[in-house]
Amino acid sequence: MDELKTDVALIKKDIKLIERYFGRFDSALESMADMSERVAVQGEMLKNCHDKIEDLEEKVEIHKQEDVARGAVMTDRLDQYRISSKEDHQRLSDQNALNRAERNREIMEALAKLNGSLDQRIKDQENRIKGLENWKYYMMGIGAVVIFIAMRIQWPSLFG
Repeated sequence: MDELKTDVALIKKDIKLIERYFGRFDSALESMADMSERVAVQGEMLKNCHDKIEDLEEKVEIHKQEDVARGAVMTDRLDQYRISSKEDHQRLSDQNALNRAERNREIMEALAKLNGSLDQRIKDQENRIKGLENWKYYMMGIGAVVIFIAMRIQWPSLFG
């Protein structure tokens, strides 16, 4: 009977191990099914993205062709503008040269007048400065004489 109990216990243990194995197998199958679903969804997303990329490539090619055509038109217009701007630049350059010559003449006349008045002012200022210097020296001389006289006077006998 003990043998039978041992065999039954072993069989129960084996059954539990088998149940665990099939439980793990079931969870693995579920995980694989989930992964399969995800892969299918991702495959569909990739297909959609691929279609969108192809559409974008077609649109890019169309835009490239349009840009080439626009570039040709822009080149023609730029050539016309260059020619026109060269003519305008030449006219402006000639007119500016005349204006500069006239302005230079006016400026030179104004500078000559200003130079004359500045020369006169400088001469007046130099004369004033010479007068102030002479006045300073006179005052210093008078001060020296006053000090000399003050030193010669005997102050204690004068007040006392």
